[in-house]
Amino acid sequence: MPDIDLNSPGGSTARIAPELGFCCLSWCVDGREHVRLPVPEDEFRSDAKTGGIPLLYPFANRLRADPYDGHPWVKRDDNDLPIHGCLLRFEAWDRLEVGDDRAAVHLDWGAHEELMRLFPHPHRLEVGYLLEDRRIIVNTRVVADGGCDVPASFGWHPYLCLPDVASSRLALETPPLEHVRLDEQCLPVRDESGTLVVEGPSDLDGPLPGRTFDDLFRRADDGTVFSLEGGDRVVRLRAGAPWHFIQVYHPPEADFVAIEPMMAPAAALSDRRDLPVVRSGETLDASFELSVD
Repeated sequence: MPDIDLNSPGGSTARIAPELGFCCLSWCVDGREHVRLPVPEDEFRSDAKTGGIPLLYPFANRLRADPYDGHPWVKRDDNDLPIHGCLLRFEAWDRLEVGDDRAAVHLDWGAHEELMRLFPHPHRLEVGYLLEDRRIIVNTRVVADGGCDVPASFGWHPYLCLPDVASSRLALETPPLEHVRLDEQCLPVRDESGTLVVEGPSDLDGPLPGRTFDDLFRRADDGTVFSLEGGDRVVRLRAGAPWHFIQVYHPPEADFVAIEPMMAPAAALSDRRDLPVVRSGETLDASFELSVD
């Protein structure tokens, strides 16, 4: 299935790969790239890696146990824990809609036996991109039309970058956040009652050089804007409700930062805690947007 090229009236472009889980591989404003693939594209296509703007579905980040019996659609981390859901390289969408500046896919989850083996909750999933001159809007819709409730534990993993800016000049600005304690396997710590252990306010603002992150946060108030700044350019992520958790990922010496809006904390699907549920007959819409100034 060929890639989809989107174009805005002002010349911005985006490239979407339906056969790679409907991942956005490129988003250019003023002719400059603002999302990063962590490896060359041919290598990225051949392996279930995250990069660009990938959807993590039906769960974001890790699970605490592996119920999937080695299923090949499920990626695993170095501790052999399931990570990032099962759609990273999915391509069997039921319907594809494409316009000059927008693209969407529809998936009847219950009609796919393999998907039901992994997540036995029939529903309809719709994913869409809308490209404007200086922003891209990403929407996820879960329609619980299969006669049952649907746990919502998905997220996105945009790898944001600023072109032509040395990593030594990059800085991060975030809204108020609460740090969720993680264990050595990057799983959220819970106390004896099962409550998340939250360590209070966290301030991530400041230059990125010399700092690394792979941390989980809960939004502390209604603040929604995260910014990566460098030189005369800023790329922003706006993710308000219903995104209540954010993972921030910045590996050593990287020229990108991933700011990951999540419906629930990592392992929520396996913990069965802190997990929004789309009730039978209802619909969940969750959007976020990226913009460049």
